[in-house]
Amino acid sequence: MFERGSIEAGVSLDPNEGIMHLLHNMTVGTKGARYLHKNIDERMAQLPNKYFMYLKRNNEIKGVFVSAQRTIQEDFGVANAYYIRYLAINEMFQTTKDKPVKHGNPDGMIKRLTKGFLSKAPVELGIGYGEDESLPSFHYAFFDAENFRSTDLSRLLGMEPIGTFSTFTFTRMSPKPFSSIEKLEKVHYQSMKERLNTQYSDFSIYTDQYMFSGDNYFVWRENGEIVAGVQPNKCEWEVKKMGGFAGVFMLKLLPFIPMLNRYFNPKKFEFITLDYIYVKPGHEDKLEPLFEGLLKHFNVNFSLIFQDLKSPFYSVLSGMDMGFISNFSKVPDGKIMMTHNKTTEEQ
Repeated sequence: MFERGSIEAGVSLDPNEGIMHLLHNMTVGTKGARYLHKNIDERMAQLPNKYFMYLKRNNEIKGVFVSAQRTIQEDFGVANAYYIRYLAINEMFQTTKDKPVKHGNPDGMIKRLTKGFLSKAPVELGIGYGEDESLPSFHYAFFDAENFRSTDLSRLLGMEPIGTFSTFTFTRMSPKPFSSIEKLEKVHYQSMKERLNTQYSDFSIYTDQYMFSGDNYFVWRENGEIVAGVQPNKCEWEVKKMGGFAGVFMLKLLPFIPMLNRYFNPKKFEFITLDYIYVKPGHEDKLEPLFEGLLKHFNVNFSLIFQDLKSPFYSVLSGMDMGFISNFSKVPDGKIMMTHNKTTEEQ
């Protein structure tokens, strides 16, 4: 994309050693929670159609956007969506309370290049996976609202807030198994996909790209009928920091309290995320035991569920018993940020 003096910016379809080193060592977050992803390689293998927009200074990788391309169907037709899965930045973009992101021209050349990259589809730069260059396109990402560096930086790079999402922490100290839960057999994948497509037909940017990943879709059957389902994904973080009194309790006190310390290990925080939630109307009460049974199945005490505030599941989850430990692991609402290209105002 650009090379001048000690600065280089480019886009690659494959990561080099420097990019992977930065991803493996990135600490996510600034003011609130700070943590390290521990299964980067596994997640990277799951991402199809990856783009690595990198920034170099003095031959050292200083920043990288990792985005995943997916073609989606919206009401107005087909579009190219680029989900920014990782944003890893080194000291060139780091800000603190005493060193905020400056508006105007901070590291002007670097940010202008990145803003240019995010304002169009990568295929327009002559690199791609065969996408249709004429289609509308957009980049989008999810940011912790308390991570001021990232949200401020995203606005400088032309990303606008288009929505808000909440992170629910579903926990059980001693989760129980439930006999109504079963792992969905592959022969039922297509019919389950159709149920989910119907349920999420009013949602935007819906993709079934990760559905049935790892063959891990679980359902709750009532009289032989599937009335609820969800896809759990096992994750691991190393938690460096958590905000507020609850964060102090979780990091500084809980690991040293006998009996309670087995529920949370900040150096090896294992949990599941719960995606592709399905529920037949009238059976919303089956979600809570389904989630609890999956904690038992994966031998963890924590799960995270992300929902847009406009999602009909938001009110269902808000009324659910999230468990005692969830009182100490509240996460602030986050922002959905987006750029758009070749879209009309109506679109």
